[in-house]
Order: sequence, then structure tokens, then C-alpha cells
Amino acid sequence: MVIDAHLHLNAGALNPAVVQAAADLGIDRLLVSSLGSWAYEPSHDDCLQANRETEAAMRRHPGLVLGACYVSPRFPEALDEIARCFDAGMVAVKLWVAARATDPCVLPVVEKAASLGLPVFHHAWHKATGNLPHESTPSDLAELARRCPQAALVMAHIGGDWERGLRAARAAPNLRVDTSGTIIESGMIEAAVEQLGAERILFGTDADGVEPAVALAKVTGAEIDGRAKRLILGDNAAALLPHL
Repeated sequence: MVIDAHLHLNAGALNPAVVQAAADLGIDRLLVSSLGSWAYEPSHDDCLQANRETEAAMRRHPGLVLGACYVSPRFPEALDEIARCFDAGMVAVKLWVAARATDPCVLPVVEKAASLGLPVFHHAWHKATGNLPHESTPSDLAELARRCPQAALVMAHIGGDWERGLRAARAAPNLRVDTSGTIIESGMIEAAVEQLGAERILFGTDADGVEPAVALAKVTGAEIDGRAKRLILGDNAAALLPHL
């Protein structure tokens, strides 16, 4: 099974081109979240609407789309929304840029997810031009992982600057990375396998912002063995996500 562990709805729906690409490329499951209007500081109502969009995509594409519950940790009601999404069949929690991973409001959200057996997929990036005000860096994710060792955390994009991302993730064994959001860069996948082990890497595209075929080629074309490719492309996500 091949699982794309990181992609988003576009204007409230899954892009038909992404669905077709999954069929063409042999991608069996899509872990989808909606970020609604893509506001950097969403209201709780914004998150509720985003999750309704994800639920609609799950109903429209049964057997293909898996849902991730999007919340802003700044609202205590986020804990109830995670529980509701879990009851609705969602299999993960998605955090973006509403709060840095080291903000105290994030820990209760991660603890709630962990209590339900849900992994948390958390955006992280290190930008030379400077991050958004509440945008997490790889080191922020590593610190969150240390604060909540019982949680299964996934650092999206290998932190953007993947060399920094790998350095940060090495010391936090409950922190995984996904391969999404970057164009092919020589040596990235090989370095991740060498430094973290293939068991801590998940395939993701960040579609439809990145062409799925390009994202898939990062893994299939990497100079790693077949077992590592199988783990990254699907086995790791299948072991991490409930209900699979």
C-alpha cells in the first residue's frame, strides 16, 4: 500500500487532478486536511468549517481519502473538536502556523491526540528570510516531542531546510518526518534514512502545491534499498494511523 501522508483540499474540495494522479501512480490512500481559507491565525469557526470540508471529501472518496482534523491550539474548544473528528473517522490531527510548537497552548492538543491514538502532523520550516510570527522551526518540533514523549509527531517537509530538520529530529525518537513540500534535492532521502532510519520517514506530496509524480520520484529514485522504500511509501503510515 502506498499512502500519501500530506496533502490538502483546494477551495474546499480535492482537486480531481490529484485523484487522477493517485490512480495513475498507484497511490492507494490520501491523508487529507483542509486549511480552510489558509488564514495564518484561524478562528475556531474557521477550523470547524475546514473539518466539514474534509468530512465531505471522505464521503465523496471512500476508501481513498483519510481525514486529518485541523485545529488552532489557541482555542480550548479544539480538544472537543479533536474528539468529534475522531468519532467521525478521522485518523490524525493537523497543526499549521496558528501557534509555535513550543507555545504552552499546543501541549494539551498533542496530549489529547495521543490519548486517542492519533498522530499529530505539524508544519515546520526554517526560512532564511524569517518565519511567520507563529511558524514552528524544526527545533520547536523536537522540543515539543521531548515535552510529550507519548505522542506520535510528524514534522512536515523535514522542516523545509532538511539538513536542519534531520539534526533536530535525531534526538527525539517519537518525532517522524514527511517528505512533502520540496522539489527533488539530491541526497535528501538518503540522508534521512541514514540519520533517522527508514522507519521514521513518511511519504507525502503537499499536493496540489507539488506535482505528485515529482514527490513520488523523490522516494522511488532514491539510492536506498527496497525495504526502505516500502516503509517510507506506505508501511510506516499504515502502522501509525488508526483504522487501517
